[in-house]
Amino acid sequence: MKKLKSTETGSSESVSILFEIKAFFTSVRTTVFLLFAIAFGAILGTIIPQGETLDRIAISGNPFLYRLAVIFDINNVFRSWWFTVLLTLLTLNILGCLFKRLPLIFEDWRGRNPKTSFKLRFKSLLGPRELKDKLFSVGQTIMGSAPKVSEAPDQAHYLWDRQKIYLLGFPLIHIGIIVILLGSVIGAYWGFKGHVMIAEGDSTDKFSLIPSNETRKTPFTITVDSFKLVKYPTGEPKEFRSDVRLSQDGKDVVSGSILVNHPLTYEGISLFQSDYRVIGVKNIKLSFKTKDGASSEKVFDPSHDIDIPGTDVKLKTRSLDPGTMAQGTGIQVNIVGKTDKPELISIYQKDKNPLDVDGVEIRFLGFTPLYATGLQIGYDPGVRIVWLGCSMLVFGFILTLFTNLQKLSIELSSSKTGTDVTISGRSRKLRKEFRQKVEGEFLGISDLNKQD
Repeated sequence: MKKLKSTETGSSESVSILFEIKAFFTSVRTTVFLLFAIAFGAILGTIIPQGETLDRIAISGNPFLYRLAVIFDINNVFRSWWFTVLLTLLTLNILGCLFKRLPLIFEDWRGRNPKTSFKLRFKSLLGPRELKDKLFSVGQTIMGSAPKVSEAPDQAHYLWDRQKIYLLGFPLIHIGIIVILLGSVIGAYWGFKGHVMIAEGDSTDKFSLIPSNETRKTPFTITVDSFKLVKYPTGEPKEFRSDVRLSQDGKDVVSGSILVNHPLTYEGISLFQSDYRVIGVKNIKLSFKTKDGASSEKVFDPSHDIDIPGTDVKLKTRSLDPGTMAQGTGIQVNIVGKTDKPELISIYQKDKNPLDVDGVEIRFLGFTPLYATGLQIGYDPGVRIVWLGCSMLVFGFILTLFTNLQKLSIELSSSKTGTDVTISGRSRKLRKEFRQKVEGEFLGISDLNKQD
């Protein structure tokens, strides 16, 4: 007897635990709690710099921050174990709510749900056959369609339903959320982000993975044909753009311009404009005025020597000089051939007096910087799944907001004094208005007297 009692108790406890688990995964409170927890995690991932390696956090000298990073992956929140657990629990919770609701949705779709918003009962002196046409006509006027008919010798049942598509809204919304979560997890774990710095005119198929700095290769070669920088009058960058070509097996496959918020995508890999850097001087512009008054301007590569017109002297660029506000930008040059030892001279844009070399006046007009463009490389295999989920979510909301499931039922049964009529209806929205409309239409039939 004791053993039997123990078994019964254990079985009861198991049932109780299973009930609690089911209640947890089908509760709206659980959904709200998980949404707040995920939102909190997303805030952490926004506030705390992501992508920092544990080594760099350790170097910072904050042992508490290092422990948090090791245990909770706060330096990589969106791929952390606890954030993944929250997303998994939310997915299971949404699935639980969906499965709990599906039987009711199927019953509604098949017209077997007995639930009604209102019920009206009438009594008529006419028989069911005489009443049929009148009631049929009024019901069709209200609902705009023919009913499902179920008739017997002494009774009849007519059922109308309208906009059953409303019932698809709830499943679509929940499935859409699950699909979005699935796509996000796929993108987080199987996608990647990287960065590459490419000088104008150069090509590469390598980039550094973020945050590990591991070198990876793209399935295509990236060539930067040009980089353009537009500035405001204050000198602040207004727009920077990279004109690139992507090639495979020596053939160009796609080309285009990459701007901030306007990436270039090929084979699922997107190139984003991230930053830029001045890495040198592309060309320098000088003006020359000879003794006879002839003026000319020359643009040349700073790595090449340039002949000074009308002389046997050459000018060789050594370096760029940022100068000052009063002087402007300048260059340092060697005058080669004037003396045995090359003479180093600085020329600035705002110099009042030009540089004189054997009677030739030389002025520095400016330079064109050589840029390296910083491109962020991203691959997200879950992006199409996320878009599919978003489409399902939006369509589900449209069905929920702009359609309305309505049902109208008329039951006729013979009695000794005539026919008992029961009219019931259901409307997911505008219930009061629907009832008033039904009452107004049916009370207009003189053969019916309202009983309750």
